[in-house]
Amino acid sequence: MAGMCSLCGTLYSTRHWAEAPGAGGAVDARRAWLRDRLRRVELLNRVLRPLALSVDEWEGAAYVLRTRTGESVLCADLATLFAEAERLTHRRIDPLDPELLARWNAR
Repeated sequence: MAGMCSLCGTLYSTRHWAEAPGAGGAVDARRAWLRDRLRRVELLNRVLRPLALSVDEWEGAAYVLRTRTGESVLCADLATLFAEAERLTHRRIDPLDPELLARWNAR
């Protein structure tokens, strides 16, 4: 999508399979999906905070990845979010890093 802003790309993208709503009625599924998404943002912030990054949820359509200096990137899914986080920090980021998981389990 060269030449298209990330907002336009987000408006026309489909939901990533990893974030598909669960079973149940439409309203219940939407609430569960949003609850899971907000929990995901909370966990992402725990992973990215030591790297001077933060994440916000944006209208159920994207994530906003921010640096402490104010740079922000709109990310349609988790794969894009981690690719952008690596680009911004100039380092490889592994959310399943054994040391990271050990620190979490110690809390």
